[in-house]
Amino acid sequence: MKEYESRWVVRIVGIVAGAMIFFLLVYAYFGSHFYFGSVVANVEVGGLSVQAAEEKLQQETKQVEIKLKGEHQTIKLQVASPYKIQKDYLKKNLRRGEFSLPLKKDAEERLADAINRASFLGGKEAQNAKVVYTNQQFEIKPEKSGTVVDSARLRKELCEALDEGRLQTEYDLADYYRAPEITTEDLAHKKISQNLEEVKKRKIKLKLNKKTIPLTEELLAASVDDQGNFDHELITTWVADLEREYSTIYKSVDFTNVHGQHLRFKNVGNYGWFIDIKQSAKKITEKLNEPETKTIQLVLRGDTKKQPLHVTKDYVEVDLDNQKMYCFDNGKLVVETDVITGRYNKGTATVPGFHTIMDKRRNVDLSGVLTNGDGTYNVPVDYWMPLLSYGQTITEIGLHDTDHKLQYFGQPGAFKTDLGSYGCINTPKSEVAKIYDYSYIGMPVFIYGHIYDDAPGEWDKPVEYGTEI
Repeated sequence: MKEYESRWVVRIVGIVAGAMIFFLLVYAYFGSHFYFGSVVANVEVGGLSVQAAEEKLQQETKQVEIKLKGEHQTIKLQVASPYKIQKDYLKKNLRRGEFSLPLKKDAEERLADAINRASFLGGKEAQNAKVVYTNQQFEIKPEKSGTVVDSARLRKELCEALDEGRLQTEYDLADYYRAPEITTEDLAHKKISQNLEEVKKRKIKLKLNKKTIPLTEELLAASVDDQGNFDHELITTWVADLEREYSTIYKSVDFTNVHGQHLRFKNVGNYGWFIDIKQSAKKITEKLNEPETKTIQLVLRGDTKKQPLHVTKDYVEVDLDNQKMYCFDNGKLVVETDVITGRYNKGTATVPGFHTIMDKRRNVDLSGVLTNGDGTYNVPVDYWMPLLSYGQTITEIGLHDTDHKLQYFGQPGAFKTDLGSYGCINTPKSEVAKIYDYSYIGMPVFIYGHIYDDAPGEWDKPVEYGTEI
């Protein structure tokens, strides 16, 4: 029995001794060789000595290749010898199993350059989530993924991976498609749709003089950008449309003359009022963001009371055919006077059309160059009211006193002689003084008649005879 036990002890000791010798041999072997399965810089070096691993690494990292795989393209990036391969470094990290190598100074720069030179196929741009107005309500239209490679992000992440020793040999391009910048979640978090629906429920009105214009759902929808923000430029666009529709400076002006003719003329372009587009758009943009807003007063410019389109109260009319001028105050004829108008030539004619009094001045020297080239003129006047014509043209024609022609007023053909003016309405001082007192800047002046139709020369100013209605 003792002999049996002794044999087992010998066997066990032999096995243990053998195992120890084996492990010592393994330890000794892997003291100069890499463990099986070891990977250095994506190169398998398991079981190789440091010398053999160094040689293999030098050979296989002469040209590091990275594949970028897409649905319809595979791009190969190549970077020549990016690693510093040193025996001492390999020995130091012999038992790590998997590690990378120190980079050469310009390795990242060369990888970035390889990505910059890569030619990626074009694709569909990603679409942001956006707010749309459909079926009479504001909704969020979800974002859509694109297939355009975000090369900046790809370059950044691969260079970081190279620097941190985790660069792979293959990447899926789909992981680097440019993502939408704004998602449904972003817009939902801001409660954009709900806020716009609340604005819609307020039934906001725009105030325009005595008129109110509802802020329709269509106008509201046209005032927000894709992200549901009130956009000043978009609001400016539809305010400009309102301005063209409602402002009176674009609308025709009419009156009934002393002969009972009802005449309509084009507006000079500044008679009446208009919506200040810039200031109104700014105001609307601000007010829409204020929860209590229900009415927004548009910013108006011009005369909203004294300059009606249907003129019946305050105006001056000049009858060229009969060489007469009339002034009305509050609908009553207050001045009737003979006048002498422009000399009989279209270049010096008093032009028919709708005008406004541009200015009022006393004691003025009217000067200029004679149209026949015979020199200049200088005429002192006590009362001067220059006119503004169609297209806001400054014609240099106006109403003024001319008492040195006093004895010739009332002679119908005076304008065909040297007594004719250079376009102004020459008037006795006593009468133009009254008109001066009744008039105001912006007051309508209607000039009508056909006495210059057959006159020589060419018209050099806007002319309109008025349309009888």
